Amino acid sequence: MVDTNQQVIEEARQRGETLTSRKLLLLVEQYHRSGSPGVDRELLDAYDAAAARDDAIPFKEGQLSEAVSRDLVDDESWAGEDVYYPVGDDRISTFPAEWHDVLGDTTDVRAYVDVIGEAIDDSGTGADSQRGGIGTGVPEGLVLEAMAVIGELDQETAKDRLEQRRDDGELVEDADQHPDARIHLAEDAEWMRDDSLED
Repeated sequence: MVDTNQQVIEEARQRGETLTSRKLLLLVEQYHRSGSPGVDRELLDAYDAAAARDDAIPFKEGQLSEAVSRDLVDDESWAGEDVYYPVGDDRISTFPAEWHDVLGDTTDVRAYVDVIGEAIDDSGTGADSQRGGIGTGVPEGLVLEAMAVIGELDQETAKDRLEQRRDDGELVEDADQHPDARIHLAEDAEWMRDDSLED
């Protein structure tokens, strides 16, 4: 039997009725690291059972596994935010394998904004409409989640790095004052995809 991480369970409890299957998998990816991208099926089943047993988590038995099976896509690139992605060896992630491959060795927020923005633009799906303000760019929350999962940063560190780049003028936020504002690279930012993805 696979042990679960108590921090995942505590975070899931705090979210209460707002907890979705995607958010639960995101928590597992963020706090129960295994050294490989994504979550294997055995670990996924362990959290599915743990969530169902906990009265403070509004999950039924099998809910997470059913959601993943139903919404698993066969894509390595972005296909939207409400699906799950295969990342090799029967492992599942909330982010596509392509992002893990390209961003796995960096924590540079500019790289995340660049790669995610281009992937969303290329997919033609856009960022999911329930997230982010109006305008161009990538929802800030999506960037922070990717940095936490792929870059293995805690949320506070990821947010600090984003704010620093915004203060430096390298990231631009649209002016609609949305709490999950869309951000993009400034036109004059000294950042190119061909540069090293190192910090």
